Amino acid sequence: MKRINAPIASLVLCSALVSSQTLAASWADRISLGGFASTNYNLTNSDTPFNGPADIGHDDKGSWSGTRMGLNINADINNRFRFASQFFAGKAEDFDLHIDWAFGDLSLTDEISIRAGKIKFPVGLVNEYAQVGYAMPWIDTPVVIYTEMGSPNGPQMTRESYTGASALGNISAGDWTLGADLFGGEVALEGANVRRLGGLNLTADWDDSVLFKVSAYQGVMSVAGNPMMDGAKHKVLMYGVKTDWNDIIFYAERGDVTMGEINEMKATSWYTTLGYQMGKLLPHLTYQSYEQGKGSPQEDEQNIITLGLRWDFLPSVALKAELSQIKTNKGVGLFPQGSTPAGTVNMVGFGLDTVF
Repeated sequence: MKRINAPIASLVLCSALVSSQTLAASWADRISLGGFASTNYNLTNSDTPFNGPADIGHDDKGSWSGTRMGLNINADINNRFRFASQFFAGKAEDFDLHIDWAFGDLSLTDEISIRAGKIKFPVGLVNEYAQVGYAMPWIDTPVVIYTEMGSPNGPQMTRESYTGASALGNISAGDWTLGADLFGGEVALEGANVRRLGGLNLTADWDDSVLFKVSAYQGVMSVAGNPMMDGAKHKVLMYGVKTDWNDIIFYAERGDVTMGEINEMKATSWYTTLGYQMGKLLPHLTYQSYEQGKGSPQEDEQNIITLGLRWDFLPSVALKAELSQIKTNKGVGLFPQGSTPAGTVNMVGFGLDTVF
C-alpha cells in the first residue's frame, strides 16, 4: 500500500480546511437573515365569530388567531442575481410551517429586474408586508381590503402569494420615484385556483413621504363542482395613498372587485386611517366600509370604526391596543353566513410586535 507523506498530508488537510472556511465566510457575507413576530389577542361581546370561522374568528371567548411569526432568508448569489424567501407560521393554521414566498430576482439593469417563483402578491399598499405587524400602525391590516375569508364572504381582493413571474422597473425624477410591476401566473386557493392571472402595479413615491399606488389584475376562476364560478373572470382595481409627513400618518385605500356576471360577488371596500406621532406614541383612528352583492339577494353592508394606540416602548418592539365597533347594516358582512349578531358588536384588541 502506498504511504502518504505526513507533511504533504498535513498541507493538503490544512488547504482543504482553509478553502472550506473561506467558502463558508464568503457565503456568510452573502446570506442575510431577518424576521418578525406578533402576538395578538381580540375579544368581542358576541358569540358569533368575526372575520373567520369558529376557533379562528374573534368572539366572546377571546382569540389569539392573529399570533404569527416569520423568518426571511436572502442570498446574494452574485452581483446580479439574488434569492429571497420567507418561512411563516401562524396560530390560524395551527403553526404549520410553510413557505410564504420564495423567488429569484435577476437585475437586468439598475432600473429593471425580473422575478420568478412563488412571489408575494403585490396588490394593495401594504399586502407585501401585511404579516409584519411592526411595520403598520394597526394590530391587523384593514379587514375590508386584506382579509382572505373564503367565498362568498370577504372582498376577495388580495392573496398571500402567486406562482409566476414579474418584470419590475423604476425611474427617479427629482424627488419622485416612479415604479411599475407587470406580473402574471396563478393563485392556489382552498378548493379552487385563479388561472391565467395578469396584473399591473403603478407607484409614485415622493421623497419617501407620500406613496401613491394603483393596482389592477384579472384571472380566470377554476372551481370544480361550481359551474357558476368555474370559468368566471375575477377582476380587481385598487388604488390608495399612504403618507408619513411631519408626524402625520395617513392611509386611504379603495378596491372594487367583480366575478364574471355574479352580482353576489361584486364588492366595493375602502378604509381611511389618520394618526399623529407623539414621540413613542401613535394614536390613530380608522374607518372601514364593506359592500358586497349590492342589489342581489345576498347584499352585505358593514362599517367598522377603530380607535387605536401604538406605543414603541423599546427599540424594534411595539405594543398596540384598539377598540372597534362593527355595525352590520345589511346581510352578514364579515360574519359567517346566516349568523349575523343583532346590533353593534364591540371588539377590543391587544398586540405585541417585534422585528429582528
